[in-house]
Amino acid sequence: MSKFSIAIVGAGLSGLISALSLQKFAPDVEFAIYDAVSELSEIGAGIGLAPRAWAIIQAIGLEEALLKVAGDGGQPCIPHMHRKSDQAEGVIIDRTVRDEMNYSFFRAELQRVLLEHLFPKNIVRLNKRLVSYVQRSDGSAIVELLFEDGSTAQCDVLLGCDGIRSRIRANMYSQLADQAQAEGRHDEASRLRSHITPVFSGEIVYRCLIRKDTLPEGVSEHPAFNASDLIIYCGKNRHIVTYPVSQGRVLNVGAGVSYPEQEGTIYEGSWTSAAGREEITKEFVGWEADVQELVQYVNGGLKWVINVVTKLPTYVHGRVALVGDAAHAMGHHLGAGAGQSFEDAFLLAKLISHPGVTKGNIPVVLGIYDEVRRPFTQHVAALARRRGKLHHLDSPELAWLTAERSAKGDALSQEQLGEISEMMERCRDWQFGPSVLEESVAAQRKLEGAFQSL
Repeated sequence: MSKFSIAIVGAGLSGLISALSLQKFAPDVEFAIYDAVSELSEIGAGIGLAPRAWAIIQAIGLEEALLKVAGDGGQPCIPHMHRKSDQAEGVIIDRTVRDEMNYSFFRAELQRVLLEHLFPKNIVRLNKRLVSYVQRSDGSAIVELLFEDGSTAQCDVLLGCDGIRSRIRANMYSQLADQAQAEGRHDEASRLRSHITPVFSGEIVYRCLIRKDTLPEGVSEHPAFNASDLIIYCGKNRHIVTYPVSQGRVLNVGAGVSYPEQEGTIYEGSWTSAAGREEITKEFVGWEADVQELVQYVNGGLKWVINVVTKLPTYVHGRVALVGDAAHAMGHHLGAGAGQSFEDAFLLAKLISHPGVTKGNIPVVLGIYDEVRRPFTQHVAALARRRGKLHHLDSPELAWLTAERSAKGDALSQEQLGEISEMMERCRDWQFGPSVLEESVAAQRKLEGAFQSL
């Protein structure tokens, strides 16, 4: 007999890792996944999993299955190279080979493997677009879900894994704002409502895939195609990142263009659209020869407007919690968004698995989750933004550098490029603290302390 029931809204990566973590660590808890789509098909391109996220994959028993679809034949250490490329002759900023397990994946293949390990298969319920939820105030501790098709469901715990446009977040912050308004806290109500809608990060990214077997002979000499490196070609307000996926058969390409003056605004247009080769190549005119050659093999791709979630004052309300992008969708320059979603899901499942957890004390459990994960994820989000500014040579230290001066190639000395490299590396310091496994043990101790004080 299950202790209580959990509804997971959203069958993306955060929802699937939440389910797999519960399946592994809390088998006495019943759960179901609800998603609005009629068929699960992941859009997007490549995705990287760094050591903290990979430790979770190992803990839930999926390492062997995922190595079969890893980026470059399961090679665990991906060298990273940064180049300053917005000039006729590019220069290396740095190249590092890290003794860490870093794996890259094609997102759809990663999702497929996760789905294959969920049991039973009908645990995912499709065509269920959430409209709203209500936390009953009659003492029953039940959360009622209302879907667009008129159907309803009930649960004891609701996890919002429904991404950056989260309806769970919209409902949560509408309810919090309504409560503040009713109590006369009008300014607070306005602030709470401001967290419903994501804001523009100031960057647009063109995401493309290049199949290596379609390339002409001789192109294998290009560094993006002949090595396992993750290469970031940096320039003023632009960058290109490349790395292999699908066992090295495909090159993932992401080309970013920033509009700093628009950061923090509401983006009114479509967030995704098709982009042709010319739209992409025109952004990198005058860049070094390797970039010019690379973009010629891009036949088009998807144009993504990168939006982010504002800095939320809470990830939980009562028996409802936000997980992953619904809570902290961030910029992509640390490649940390998916990994942070994994960490949310894993830590929450470990808390729920504690033998002292009951249906009655779930709000305490979610409170510990918020206390541990919110400051950490928001710190990582701030560092992702910082690193993006460095990739685009647009950090406060480089405010003086115009695109014209940067293109001349002599505006930054090798010493200054070394300083940029050091600043970029410091944005990764959080990855080398206590492991997520150690943090989950510490969080369980916090939970035990909270139980003792009840």
